[in-house]
Amino acid sequence: MRTAVARRGATGFAQRLHAAGVRSGGLSVQQFSSSSQQRKPTILDGYEGLVQYANRCTERVTQFERYEHDGVFDPSKFRFSNFLLYAKLQIPANTEIDAVDFLNGAQFACDLAMNTMYSREFINFAIGAIKESRAAETLKQGLSSECYEAFLYAMTESSKSGNTFDLKQLDIDGVYLTGVEWDRLTLAEYKAEQGVADISARDPVANNGDGEQQIQSDAEEQAQKLAAATPEINPADYNTFVERMFLDVLFKTKEHLDVTTAEGQDQSIVRDSSAVWRFESLVTHSDDIDWKIVNVS
Repeated sequence: MRTAVARRGATGFAQRLHAAGVRSGGLSVQQFSSSSQQRKPTILDGYEGLVQYANRCTERVTQFERYEHDGVFDPSKFRFSNFLLYAKLQIPANTEIDAVDFLNGAQFACDLAMNTMYSREFINFAIGAIKESRAAETLKQGLSSECYEAFLYAMTESSKSGNTFDLKQLDIDGVYLTGVEWDRLTLAEYKAEQGVADISARDPVANNGDGEQQIQSDAEEQAQKLAAATPEINPADYNTFVERMFLDVLFKTKEHLDVTTAEGQDQSIVRDSSAVWRFESLVTHSDDIDWKIVNVS
């Protein structure tokens, strides 16, 4: 069982995630060449792609046994369900995902994200008390734009209650792979998706302290922001295919919190929590792997 991880700085975040295949560079739009690297057929490319996929599942079956031994899967699930997760991990035609290494990196990402989110510096940044924050930059490295904005909003709303929370210790009692999704899409489609997500996260409509909407009145400035967030799509992008994966990770944690209420009363609580963190990355080739947290539910 994986236990709590020590806190580390932003540099450690980048190095650890990179080493475990969970890089901190983000899901930035990249240029891909369909001819620069030879690609094996996928399961969507007909009989040969299906045969190669079946061979991968067979040749790597000892990995499934290792995953069971190392506690990759939720112990409450049936073995057949776990084997299906293993089989889905083999779908990428040119990239092999090691679930043990991935979960080690995912655990580190969860630990750092939680400790950073509860930090006084990030809370001060969320409520506008400071304009720049290294803690905020650390979160931006490992979260999608939408997920980062959700974390920011959560801390802003929490502060409005007048209660303050100090995370003294985070115990990670369980880390399990619970979901695997794969899809193939054109680079143009992928760029468009990323552009929509960025524009959504940069929505100029926000809430003020009274809960009233503040609308960006400068239409020209708004248009410039939207243009900056819109990726350039080239004609070749419509004929270039990329593979993408979503991995869902169940985290079972204990949060040791010092709470100060709006009335000034202090108390310490231990809160059990279970949440599914979703990671996303391109997996067309091994050097495309760039995992990022895109949702927590």
